[in-house]
Amino acid sequence: GRPLLMLDTRNGFEVDAGRFAGAIDWRLERFGEFPAALAAHRAELAGKTVVSYCTGGIRCEKAALLMREQGVEHVLQLDGGILQYFQ
Repeated sequence: GRPLLMLDTRNGFEVDAGRFAGAIDWRLERFGEFPAALAAHRAELAGKTVVSYCTGGIRCEKAALLMREQGVEHVLQLDGGILQYFQ
């Protein structure tokens, strides 16, 4: 019953190659920027179910953990990233 957001946790050049329609892109140059981007955009995630995705799964898992640690209650991830999704 909550709005759903897709959050692309990949680097900007990866996002430029293609993404899910309507996905949020914080234009990260590297994943190390994710915590600061999360702090800056946390309010837009409130009350929503956030599904993070990445290329192979590692960044999705890290992003989901960081979001939960920062109080984002409803966080999911695309298991195995886009590579697993394609399989």
